[in-house]
Amino acid sequence: MTDLKASPAAVWRSTAVLLVAGSLLAGCVARPVMTGLPPSPNSRLYAYLIAHGMARGAVMTGQIGPEGLVRLVTLDKAAQQATVNALKLQSSSANRQADQALSNLLADLPQKTPPLPRSPAEQTQKNRLP
Repeated sequence: MTDLKASPAAVWRSTAVLLVAGSLLAGCVARPVMTGLPPSPNSRLYAYLIAHGMARGAVMTGQIGPEGLVRLVTLDKAAQQATVNALKLQSSSANRQADQALSNLLADLPQKTPPLPRSPAEQTQKNRLP
């Protein structure tokens, strides 16, 4: 009988071919588990705090007068409660309710900016503490 021995170069070559082919097939089959970063569970809380600050700024600059204050406070309280509820439950329906409450609060805020002061001295006077 003849002894069949393969040369070391042929063994390495066939091993490399099998490894490359297996890698290509594995890459074609594999799917990414997730693309991008998942949203933070606290993102709605951050959004509420920003919207609340915008509402506070609109009241302080006089963009919202006494007639619109009651509605703004009601919307702010509803957004606060919906946000806390979404943080506690972490469900899609609670998240949708919080998103809607935040949208309602933001929609109630005035969209135009307050008029700029006519002179720099007027702005300096406004920035002074009482």
